[in-house]
Amino acid sequence: PYNREINIPETFKNVILKLCPEVIDMKSNGYRETLVYNPETFEPIKKYLVGVDLYFDEKNSMKKSKLEYSIVITDYFKMTYSDLDFVKFHVRSFIFPPEKSNEEKFFEVFGV
Repeated sequence: PYNREINIPETFKNVILKLCPEVIDMKSNGYRETLVYNPETFEPIKKYLVGVDLYFDEKNSMKKSKLEYSIVITDYFKMTYSDLDFVKFHVRSFIFPPEKSNEEKFFEVFGV
């Protein structure tokens, strides 16, 4: 089951991009499955931790720590998909665009 590829639902991705404008993209980075037991019935319950990478633009940098983003994304997921309370998110990495070279900056100003 850990080898299955997963994607972030577009509806949920749009929620994150609107509520966290500094984030320009969010991609899945795998998931982890754990098994817990209901203390009343001893029934097994699967819970999922989804790893995500957050992409930022050049102008706006990150506004929170990885832990704070993880909590916020999990909360927004619970608001969007209230029936899926067994899913949590963990921000694995922040990805920033590469710094522009002097040549790229020069031709932005002087290029035809």
